[in-house]
Amino acid sequence: MITSGEIVFQVRDILLHSIRNSIPFCKDEELKFSLKSGKLLRTRMAARIAENAAVPGHIETITMVCAAIELVHTASLLHDDVVDGGLLRRGVQTFWKASTTSLAVLTGDLFLCEALELIQKAEEGCYTTDFTKKVREVCLAEIEQELVLRGKKPNEDTCIKLARQKTGPLFALAGKVCGGENKDLSSALEESGYRIGTSYQLADDLLDIVGNEKDCGKTLGRDMKRGKFTLPRYVDSPQTVLNKISEISDSALDCLAQWPDIRKGLWFFIEHDLRPLFNHLSPGEKSVSC
Repeated sequence: MITSGEIVFQVRDILLHSIRNSIPFCKDEELKFSLKSGKLLRTRMAARIAENAAVPGHIETITMVCAAIELVHTASLLHDDVVDGGLLRRGVQTFWKASTTSLAVLTGDLFLCEALELIQKAEEGCYTTDFTKKVREVCLAEIEQELVLRGKKPNEDTCIKLARQKTGPLFALAGKVCGGENKDLSSALEESGYRIGTSYQLADDLLDIVGNEKDCGKTLGRDMKRGKFTLPRYVDSPQTVLNKISEISDSALDCLAQWPDIRKGLWFFIEHDLRPLFNHLSPGEKSVSC
């Protein structure tokens, strides 16, 4: 049985190869280092599920789809840092700051092309339609927050909806692919992914306000400076946000009640990969039960 660590290693290897293919013209090794892979949380979620249960579908398909997802995520960060003026990402100078805004935008575009090539190789492109729909959903949410709602104060439900649409789709696809040909399981894993992505985005929004840049490895405080409202800016206290994060994470597990082994895999991800990233925000927060 393949381990979650082996799946993550395979995805990271594909990702690094794709990045090299995207920027063969770039000879600056320090600049390439600024594109180093991050936490690979979407991959880690799929890997935990695959490791802790005999999931339908092939590991090769899961790794290929996850690599495409991580490339899209990296492309979005390149573009986001240009839009937000971020100076620090993954502990190093952001790509646009180390090079130029033009190179950052165009490199992000190339990553999207590489991602499309990868997704077409997974089971003869059967996930291509899902992939493009999920990427479109992310882009539309970013447009809504940036061009429609910036400077306005949306209600709590809208803040949560935006978090779901911005970050949920790629987690959702990483979950769905683990379900293979089992439609009921794939649908449940897809919804679980949306909820995990939502809780992660809410936690990240909270970090933007109360986090430490050195610990987080990225520029913070940009949402407030640019007039972007998120749930932590809408509600009265960080604890309210933390309660909502915990509630949504628990509900992601509830989606998998019919499949206890697969639920256990997602629980491992929440406890060992996701929650430790934000535990310092709430020392007294209780773990969700397996």
